[in-house]
Amino acid sequence: MIKKLHLSVYSAAIIGSLLLSACAGPITAGPQVSRQEVQEEALRQTSLVLKNFINDQNRLATISYPILTANAGVCAERVTPVLGMSVYSLDTIGRNNAAAGRDLYNLTNMLSVQNVVPRSPAAKSGIKRGDTVISINGEMLPAGPNNLKIAIGELERVGTGPLAMTLQRGNDFYNVVMTPVLACDYPVLLNYRDHSINAFADGEKIVVSKGILRFADSDDEVAMVVAHELAHSALDHVGKMKSNATMGSIGGLVIDSLLSNAGVGTGGQFSQLGGQLAVAQYSVGFEQEADYVGMYLMARAGYDTSGVADFWRRMAAEGEASIAMRTTHPASAERFLAIDRTHNEVTDKKQRGLTLAPNMKTGRQ
Repeated sequence: MIKKLHLSVYSAAIIGSLLLSACAGPITAGPQVSRQEVQEEALRQTSLVLKNFINDQNRLATISYPILTANAGVCAERVTPVLGMSVYSLDTIGRNNAAAGRDLYNLTNMLSVQNVVPRSPAAKSGIKRGDTVISINGEMLPAGPNNLKIAIGELERVGTGPLAMTLQRGNDFYNVVMTPVLACDYPVLLNYRDHSINAFADGEKIVVSKGILRFADSDDEVAMVVAHELAHSALDHVGKMKSNATMGSIGGLVIDSLLSNAGVGTGGQFSQLGGQLAVAQYSVGFEQEADYVGMYLMARAGYDTSGVADFWRRMAAEGEASIAMRTTHPASAERFLAIDRTHNEVTDKKQRGLTLAPNMKTGRQ
């Protein structure tokens, strides 16, 4: 049996070689590159990927910071202290990016400041990009994967109390004392692998695709997207949709049970359909509400709401079906008009010195 197997493999190899020798190949003599040259170019390209990621994440953090801090009161108890700076280390960027991190940003296993948001506590204290965090409130940060966890824990412990930090800039060490500010505790993250025009909130975080950053014409448009997703979170749309799905499924279960008692097997189809219909019932309404409230959230953060509705005209140009289609989301034509009118509403309240708060339905506070 083993000999037959060896003969079969040997015969297959011969046949394969004969077939390959009969195939046509390239006839030109192009330039040859060495393995070392390929590895060096691969490192350059990895460096570009890392550079783009950090630049995009820093841009998103800078845009998001005013929205999350200006609307901390809207997020009720879901708030957290922030300093307005982003830090990276070799441990936070992943092993595959380590060489590029050292080459581009001189990263080590210590936390290095890579972004400081204007007018934030970090900016007011004079912290700059490239500074290394040595200690927080007298506690030395160790080199390695635990330093970020320790830093976040200390920040959460002090809340909005004074926070002392020692940093290193070149060969010099300096000390600062900052007072953190509260922000909505829905971190805004970049999905750099997603090139589609997409963003979502899951009740814990806000995720924005790389495609959004490329598609948006301005930071104001990106702010509109972030504010829209924050509105979903602050208004607990995710929780409400889950609750609706549960109630719809219970209603469907009753039908399944009645039919089952009558000898009709449904396989739970009415339970599943009930949940889907219950979610779909308010899906468009929740999206409209997030568009409306989101415009107020971005205005409260100081962003210009004029012209951001054009985002939806360009979305229609990406796929004309969205102009009139109204399924889980409002149609793009509808969204453009509603957002444009909300801008007029916000502008009117600004001019009249009124509080920038959304209008509530009659009888609601």
